[in-house]
Amino acid sequence: MLHMTPNAHLAQKQSLVFTPQLQQAIKLLLFNNLELSNYVEKIAEENPFVEVELPEMRVPAPRVMASSQRDPSFDPISLLADRSTQGFAAQLFAQVDDILTEQSERAIGYAIASHVDPSGWLSIPTPLLADNLGVDDACVCTVLRKLQSAEPAGLFARNLAECLVLQIVADDPDRSALLIIMQNLVLVERGAIPELRRKTGCSAEEVKRLLRRLREFNPKPGLALSDDVMMSARAPDILAARGQDGEWYVELNGATLPILKVDEVEGRRVRKLVKHDSDQAYVRDTLGNARWLKRAIAQRNETSIKVAAEIVRFQKAFLEHGMQHMRPLKLKTVADAVGLHESTISRVTSSLMMQTPQGSFPLKTFFSTAIDLDGTDEGVSARMVREKIRNLIGAENPSGPLSDEFIAQSLQCEGLSIARRTIAKYRKLDKIPSSSQRRRAYRLRPAV
Repeated sequence: MLHMTPNAHLAQKQSLVFTPQLQQAIKLLLFNNLELSNYVEKIAEENPFVEVELPEMRVPAPRVMASSQRDPSFDPISLLADRSTQGFAAQLFAQVDDILTEQSERAIGYAIASHVDPSGWLSIPTPLLADNLGVDDACVCTVLRKLQSAEPAGLFARNLAECLVLQIVADDPDRSALLIIMQNLVLVERGAIPELRRKTGCSAEEVKRLLRRLREFNPKPGLALSDDVMMSARAPDILAARGQDGEWYVELNGATLPILKVDEVEGRRVRKLVKHDSDQAYVRDTLGNARWLKRAIAQRNETSIKVAAEIVRFQKAFLEHGMQHMRPLKLKTVADAVGLHESTISRVTSSLMMQTPQGSFPLKTFFSTAIDLDGTDEGVSARMVREKIRNLIGAENPSGPLSDEFIAQSLQCEGLSIARRTIAKYRKLDKIPSSSQRRRAYRLRPAV
């Protein structure tokens, strides 16, 4: 006979709670200096105890002078015109705020937005994201579907087909046929018109018309949220240079960094004037939020400097001699060195730009995988290998373009063990056509 009796027991459970302050801290890590200025300016409009000194934001100087020639009081950035703009991350998070109203959904939305790459696609599977957040995958997918109504259409897509489908309006007369075509992108890539005719039930001319429409869609909608010209010309967030003593130093670019102050005097004055409990609570909370934001920005700046300094220490050869001396570097290496989590390093490096004697580069440029090199334990950077491939192809004879196999053999002679398919992958990443395509292009060039 089954006996049921009530009982109670205690259990401990750890979970991550996305408080408003934690959400704000994540936002700050994702902002570059220009986006941070826009953000704190908006906060200052809402919080009477926050005072912001905005910098005159400038684009960087076209060249870097040697430290021995540089006047410490001279800022070359101040000579150039203001071209500040709101960046990708700021616009993305603003849409999360507009679309999601419930606090629990907004917390998931921030996590999703932090994993959207510049093309506008979600870069992490939803089950993994759900596991990281400690929520059901269904909850993440529900929030994701809401975010997919963002503009421009196609943002927050998980793959190319979904990105294109999101751009089809509901009342489009071609919607059914376009959906079939987007489910068969492999056939589109092969140019298999007969197969597409059979699947859509359309004539050959109609299929060609639909394919022309397909080419009008944007496979990378995220790029519309940032002006490429502005992004390439905007001032760096971090400056790295070599001092007169030969040591490298790193500092935040004060020409783009906002200064936030908390008006404690006004806070004390207002606190003496208000009498009602609700008013006193408002003053206390508002002043507390201002103090917390000031500390959070200081922590964000300190974290940025620590990460950039470790990158400079590790990539000193690149800074002194150029791209072919880039060392392989992983997020975990920097995370272990500075005592932070890999996800924090990923957020810090996602939007910050660092000016070096070799030019201005996003921090994520300094990270790449290692490729085995005969006679070394560390290997070489994948970026360095890509640079070698570009140089080989750039110097090839138009009458005999280099095949991927030949390039692999050439690198093998330098001690680099790289498979032909890896050469092809790097070539495609750099948008370099195959040898046969380059041969056809050379033939089409007009005689000079």
